[in-house]
Amino acid sequence: MKKLMIIALTLLASMTMQAQMHIPVDYQGQKPNIKDFVSAILSQHDLGEALNDVKSNWQLYLQKKPLSQGASFSVDVKNGFVRYEHHYTPKTYGYTEFCFWNCQDPAFKLVAVNNGFMDELVPTQTQYSGLDFYTYFTHEKYLNHTPAKNMGAGIEVSHVVAYTLPQTGKDIMATIFAPQRNVQILMKWNGMKFQQQQLGAPDGNVQVSARPAGNFGETVKYKDDTYIRVHNAEQFLNALGSKRNILVARNTELNLTPIVSDQNYFLSTSRKWLSVVNQDTFKGGSEVIVSEEVNDGRQLTLVNMKQLTIEGEGNSSIVVDPRYAFCLRFVACDQCSVNNLTIGHTEGGYCEGGVIGITGGWRNTVMDCDLYGCGTYGLDIYNTNSFSMYSSKIRDCTYGIMNVRNSLGVHFTHCDFFRNQEYSLVDAMDVEGLVFEDCRFYANWGDATLFSCNKEFYLLGCAVYHPTEHLGNMDLCQQPAAQNFFSPNPLDLNIKGREIGPDGHYVNARGE
Repeated sequence: MKKLMIIALTLLASMTMQAQMHIPVDYQGQKPNIKDFVSAILSQHDLGEALNDVKSNWQLYLQKKPLSQGASFSVDVKNGFVRYEHHYTPKTYGYTEFCFWNCQDPAFKLVAVNNGFMDELVPTQTQYSGLDFYTYFTHEKYLNHTPAKNMGAGIEVSHVVAYTLPQTGKDIMATIFAPQRNVQILMKWNGMKFQQQQLGAPDGNVQVSARPAGNFGETVKYKDDTYIRVHNAEQFLNALGSKRNILVARNTELNLTPIVSDQNYFLSTSRKWLSVVNQDTFKGGSEVIVSEEVNDGRQLTLVNMKQLTIEGEGNSSIVVDPRYAFCLRFVACDQCSVNNLTIGHTEGGYCEGGVIGITGGWRNTVMDCDLYGCGTYGLDIYNTNSFSMYSSKIRDCTYGIMNVRNSLGVHFTHCDFFRNQEYSLVDAMDVEGLVFEDCRFYANWGDATLFSCNKEFYLLGCAVYHPTEHLGNMDLCQQPAAQNFFSPNPLDLNIKGREIGPDGHYVNARGE
């Protein structure tokens, strides 16, 4: 029997989200306590915004330093229980619970982590809400992640579920906030896993509600990868994060302005309501989603994101209302990608605010996109490395095509730039390695300077339809083996259409 139990628990522990990832547990004395388990779990990288908040304050707690404003811990070592709360208002707060169980076989222990969020004292589903487990191997002194469903504690419903871990006793209580009545599930610990038992409905005179779980997108398989499909701006905001693939649903237009203008969505440690953001605002810190102030409204700014993909499923678009706002702004983000989307403003503007802004970071890309009708430029790039745009178009911008500053390795491949005005169209200062390959420039404001550059740039197999006297710094243009074509007529009737932009849309000679 003991041998079978060891085999079963070993199999459970091996079926992990992070396969074979051993988390060492350091402790003093004969055996670890709950504080040792909490420290081990929080020692991991890429914890996500909820546990990153717990981690930073746990370190302060261990050092006996003041915690962040609104943060508190309740630590019960005797009963093996820790609860963390971070209050943003008296009635709105996130919480995380930790506890552990001894297994029938002393070679194992089970550790639980429970995340939840209360909005105005109402249980609310978030991307990080839910129950998770780690199996502790006593002899090896390490933890392995173990999904809740493998421990008999999985609940798969579309409603909000709130869990309560035991500070005393051994059983977990779960409440499902269903539309007709709330359902309580008692998860009884048998020494090896949990057995679920449905209890009676709560007293009919007690009204308990919950924020609907419908404000989160569904997880889908798309292009052999896992994506979060979103249908509205709130789902999009909730899905944002590092190492995420977000799919804007087919035939969906997301107007980000209403949600970015609502301060209630930006009250947590990972969401900020700020006047201005630059590279030093959160230097070396965790990922942050910011509602940033502009002259006529607010814009969405993503800071310190890593490996985030935002992609359209088909006929998908992102728009904003303020003319001075970027539609999407990335600050100190690495390896992020925007794909197969139409992105622009509901109304063009002047002075500030482009379609996509990138400050700092490296290896970010835009692919198969249509950037249009911005306040100023389609792209505003500053102090970044290895930016690439593929098979995309920038059109109908009021100041120019792009503004690039102090950057290295900026590449455009198979892109079209048309119907842009009114100043220098490609404004590139202190840029090393600016390359255009198989790109076309046409139907732009003929009196505007096409290339305003102070360092060498490259044209490889490009077609340029622009008055000769307004081409700009062609003395700095390097034109190696790949042959370029020049015409002084921006509206040359010989311009042929080609498939480019979202969904392989066909662009004709007028860029339509």
